[in-house]
Amino acid sequence: MKGRIKIIKSSGKEEDFNPDKLYNSLIRSGASPEIAQTVMEEILPNISHYTKTREIYRLAYRRLKRLNHASGMRYSLKKALFKLGPSGYPFEQYFAELLKAYGYSTKVGQLIKGQCIQHEVDIVAVNKDTVLVVECKYHNSAGRATNSKDALYVDSRFRDLEPVFRKKYPDRDYSGWLVTNTRFSTDAIQYARCAGYRLTSWRYPEKGGLEKMIEAKRLYPVTILSGIKANLASHLIRQGIILLKDLTEMTVDEIMRVLDLPKKIATTIKWQADNLCLCNHNSK
Repeated sequence: MKGRIKIIKSSGKEEDFNPDKLYNSLIRSGASPEIAQTVMEEILPNISHYTKTREIYRLAYRRLKRLNHASGMRYSLKKALFKLGPSGYPFEQYFAELLKAYGYSTKVGQLIKGQCIQHEVDIVAVNKDTVLVVECKYHNSAGRATNSKDALYVDSRFRDLEPVFRKKYPDRDYSGWLVTNTRFSTDAIQYARCAGYRLTSWRYPEKGGLEKMIEAKRLYPVTILSGIKANLASHLIRQGIILLKDLTEMTVDEIMRVLDLPKKIATTIKWQADNLCLCNHNSK
């Protein structure tokens, strides 16, 4: 029985294979129930004892991409976040862009004097009601978790900066926010709840995880593009093109000029961006 097959998670831990989890992940990527079921039927025979989750993902992505290109790209979202590395700065820029889309003005990489010491703050986000001090913990592999040590450290930073921001913005609420592209340890979650600051990771909180923030507004990183070389993705980010929707607002000619690309590659990039973001901009 498939439910009793043991698979290996990215952390190295074993767990029972749950076909429903795989099916639901395909649906979340935008696949129709029919396509999701077709993918399931094709890959289930290839899943045996101690298959690694990344191999299951690879099989699912390959078949989903063949059946539905846009859904296949969405299914690769978590992998696309890992491609923002190896440093954490592009992830900070990316999350700042997410916050802008949610109504905040943002500043990245500021040096700010707290009540006791100076801090390098990843993101400061402000709207008419709230001031957020955001700490981003970026990991290059799925097996890494943000732990209680990180949670304790950022809490001291949030507390040292609080008087400064409350003085500067006396009419607004203040909150710290710890964000990661992977997951939090149980202790980190417990500590943040007790300390009273926000946490966001992949699938946490359940109704507002990082992937849901992205999907709700289709704010995909440019690294989700398939078939492009890593150095091209890095070049896009250096040019300030971090969100895929930035490419939908450009014509093929503009992509060719800004990125110094031949028309064939620029056309492919433009098509992928429009297809995934469900946009229909002028592509001349």
